[in-house]
Amino acid sequence: MSDDPRLPGDDEPDDPFGGALPPELQAMFQQLGGSEGLAAMSAQLSQLFAGGLGQSGPVDWNLASRVALQVAADGDRGPTPEEETRARQAMELAEHWLDDSPLPASPDAGRLVVASRQTWVNAALAALRPLVEPVARASTDAMVSLAQEQLGELGEQGPAGLPGLEGLPPGLGDLLANLGGMDLGAMLRPAGAALMGLQAGQVVGQLSRQLLGQYDLGIPTAPRAEAYSLAVNVQAEFDGWDLDPMEVAVVLALTEAAHRRLFHAVPWLEAHVQSLVARFAAGTSIDAERMRELSEELMTGVDPDDPDSLREAMERAAGLRMEPTPDQRRVLERLQAVVCLVGAWARHEADRAAGDRLPARGRVEEVLRRRRATRGDGEELLAALLGLDLKPEDEGVGEAFVVAVEGALGPAGLHRALAHPENLPDAAELADPSAWLARTAGDHDVPDDLSELLGGEFGEAPVEGSADERLRQQSAGDADGADGAGADGEDADGEDEGGDGSGAAGT
Repeated sequence: MSDDPRLPGDDEPDDPFGGALPPELQAMFQQLGGSEGLAAMSAQLSQLFAGGLGQSGPVDWNLASRVALQVAADGDRGPTPEEETRARQAMELAEHWLDDSPLPASPDAGRLVVASRQTWVNAALAALRPLVEPVARASTDAMVSLAQEQLGELGEQGPAGLPGLEGLPPGLGDLLANLGGMDLGAMLRPAGAALMGLQAGQVVGQLSRQLLGQYDLGIPTAPRAEAYSLAVNVQAEFDGWDLDPMEVAVVLALTEAAHRRLFHAVPWLEAHVQSLVARFAAGTSIDAERMRELSEELMTGVDPDDPDSLREAMERAAGLRMEPTPDQRRVLERLQAVVCLVGAWARHEADRAAGDRLPARGRVEEVLRRRRATRGDGEELLAALLGLDLKPEDEGVGEAFVVAVEGALGPAGLHRALAHPENLPDAAELADPSAWLARTAGDHDVPDDLSELLGGEFGEAPVEGSADERLRQQSAGDADGADGAGADGEDADGEDEGGDGSGAAGT
């Protein structure tokens, strides 16, 4: 006997999908209540998402932690006693040598964690949170707004009116149209938080497999009170190079300690980086037409019955990244300039402190240069997650800038000059130190003939006018630039960084 309760000749029950759904889903709807199954499913999904799954922020950090620890675990190990002793001795030596540098020691100088990858993950999640959350929040808000807009169009035009939905079963189209009156924010934000948690976990997990210390990215990736050495990664990176492990440890410790001292010497710097990321996030926008184009690109040629076709679509989706707007690109250029300057400055102080004390330092630095020239998986994922590409194309530009400024102002000159975020060089000034020196001339003593001091490679030295001439030029510039103040110097950082708690850099 058939299990079908319907008698021969009975009319088919109402099917809101017009028979387009697979039999398994039809059976599920019948179990949920026959023709009422669709409404029941919609109510259950709404309740699930409205509950937020206990997640109130823009990123599910519990999920991020689980993913990151899982990625980090493969091949992870704790430091051997020999590695830990060597790293601590190297850090003590590095701090001692850096005591002669212009960078003051922080109160917790010498504090070191010789860590496994998983230990670093726990610290990195807390340190990267201020960078990830603003972008996550802005991205989710933009997606919710776009979804509301498209559902509104769906309600007016029906499924056939929107690209990619022409073949949607009528019943499902009606369901989507009815969602327009619901709180999409409550529905989508938990899903967005879970998605960002997955991505953030992948980023941190992959970074844990490639970083040697916490400053490899040029920004702190762990609380600044502690320096980090990932022993398993150091061993893997330098294995086979026939280098003295102690010399390797000292070179790494010098770079790590110099970065920590720099962020301590310029107390507003870390908050300034976070502020730039927050401003980048505030400019996040999603072009509805572009999103439709991307959807069509992703689904072109996809056969739901072909696993390879679906896998290729997923790979295309994973390769997508949010393209910065023109305003975001300006912020990004400034952030890259900061990262470039910080890295070059720290390496310069480390090189000076080492001097000729380490015979193999040049070979160690060559390994590190090759690492910096190659973008790792973690950095690729970070760029995809935040839309931020932190690495400048040419780190030599930053190194030439530091050398030129030190030649003009002395070893402590760069520190004195960076008393405020407004004094940070932009990308153009990094490439032309004489322009930066001329712009910031009022804050320090600059030799009259910069061209001779800088070896002539930056052109003729600018001619400085008298005080009266400068005042007249400033008045004329104020009148001409009143309308353009928000274009190139959209904030000059003076107004924006006030919230950073910035002030004069301590010496």
